[in-house]
Amino acid sequence: MSGPESGVRWVRRTDHGVPIDLAVRRSRGGTGTPVLAVHGMGGDHTTWRRLAAGLRADGRPVISYDQRGHGQSSRGVYELDRLRDDLLSVVEDLPDAQTVDVVAHSLGAHVALRAAMATPGRFGRLVLEEVPPTPRDAADVAEGITPRSSPRELVLGVLDVIRDPRPVMRFDARLAPTVQAEFDAPDPDWWAGLRRVSTPVLVISGGDQSFLPPRHLRTLAGALPDGRFLAIPTGHSVHRDRPDDFAAATLAFLRGEDVGTRA
Repeated sequence: MSGPESGVRWVRRTDHGVPIDLAVRRSRGGTGTPVLAVHGMGGDHTTWRRLAAGLRADGRPVISYDQRGHGQSSRGVYELDRLRDDLLSVVEDLPDAQTVDVVAHSLGAHVALRAAMATPGRFGRLVLEEVPPTPRDAADVAEGITPRSSPRELVLGVLDVIRDPRPVMRFDARLAPTVQAEFDAPDPDWWAGLRRVSTPVLVISGGDQSFLPPRHLRTLAGALPDGRFLAIPTGHSVHRDRPDDFAAATLAFLRGEDVGTRA
């Protein structure tokens, strides 16, 4: 994040006897519910700079962190539930056991959703951008609902690297195949677990330009007790490619306004 921001605060957790240090950044000021911003695969906390400025202007403290294998955080064993537990450690480190809202992209959105399934009482509102669902069966796997970059996204990713190569340089490439193998394994129990997420959730799709079929994200939103769906056609990285539209929808939803449609 840019602007009034504290330095790195290290949150340490022990994962099967191995210490994992997570690089966390918190903005100063603001009296509203804190917002935790969680980046996607291959990124880091800097992807949220523009949105963070809008959240701070709205009176929201903003917390972001580098997921393990990204940025300044530790490397380690890469499993979705371990990434979930990293996120929960960041939340537990907040003062006064505060409820926190979440804005998250792609892998980060999936991790945040797993965290909300595990401890729904700690979360307020969730904005999940291009959240990859776990496949329900072999047909979902064959259809390709799991997160793989399209040619367009690869080109845009190259442009991102040209603008700022640091996130990719710091990314541990061993994470991708391990996590992809989990996404390729059908898990109907994951879908059943969505019923535990009682908090309001806005699922944002990048539309038909994304490699994640919008209808599956609409189905995911419909499986949540209080889920809403919004398409902003642009591809997988809505917050990057249509930042004003993404910020407007996010800020409105976090304020409690009626955004999106019930799936």
